Amino acid sequence: MTYRFQNQADPLERARLRIVLATLVINVAAVALLVFAPWSNWRTGLALNLFDNFLLLSFVFLRRDILIARLLLFGLAVGFAELPADAWLVLHTRTLNYSVGGGPRLWCSPIWTPFAWQIVAVQFGYLGLRLRERFGGAGLLLIGALGAVNILYYEEMARRIHWWTYSGCRMISFTPYYIVLGEFGIAVALTLLALPLRRVSQTQAVLLGLAGGVAIFICYALAYLVTDVLRRAR
Repeated sequence: MTYRFQNQADPLERARLRIVLATLVINVAAVALLVFAPWSNWRTGLALNLFDNFLLLSFVFLRRDILIARLLLFGLAVGFAELPADAWLVLHTRTLNYSVGGGPRLWCSPIWTPFAWQIVAVQFGYLGLRLRERFGGAGLLLIGALGAVNILYYEEMARRIHWWTYSGCRMISFTPYYIVLGEFGIAVALTLLALPLRRVSQTQAVLLGLAGGVAIFICYALAYLVTDVLRRAR
C-alpha cells in the first residue's frame, strides 16, 4: 500500500500520466479531424504515430525517464511481433482489408502498423499498470473495458479516413465482434506484460513485447473462434 501511494504521488509519475493521456487525446482528436480530409491514407497514419513517438521520446530525454523508454521498446517489439496476427486476419479469415489506404507494406500490413501498435502498447501498458497498482484485479477489468470501447471508435473511423475496412464477419456497425472481444483481452494481456517494466532490463522489455505480439494473435484467434467460427458451425 505504501508503494502504491508513493508511486502515485511522485511528480514524475503524474507527468507520465499526463503525457500518455495527451497522446490519447491527440489521437482521438486527429482521427476525428481526418474525417474531413478526403486525401487521408497511409501517410496520415504514419504521420500521427511518428508525432506520438516524437512526444514520448522528447519526454524520455527531457525527464530522463527509464519507464517510458522501456515502454517504447516494449511497444515497438509488440508492433513487429503483431505482424503475423495481421497477416492471419488478412489472408486466413479474409476479414481485414488494408488496400483502401495504399502505400508500402510490411508483409500484409501498412508500413506504419508497428508504430501504431507501439503507441497502443505504451498507452494501455502504462494506464493498465497504474490501474492494476491502484485497484488490483478490478484494474484489469477496467483496462479491458477501456480497450474494447476505445477500439469501437477507431474501427469506425478507420473506414472513413481510408486506413482499413472489415467484411465477411459478424459486426457492430462496421466493427467486427471479434475485434471488440479481442481488444478486451489484448488490453489485459498488455497490462500484465507491462507490470514488470519498472524493474526489468531493456532486453527483457523487448522480450516482453514479443510475448505481447503473440498474445495479440491468441486473443484475436480465440475471439474469432467464439464470435464467428463456432457460430457458423451450429
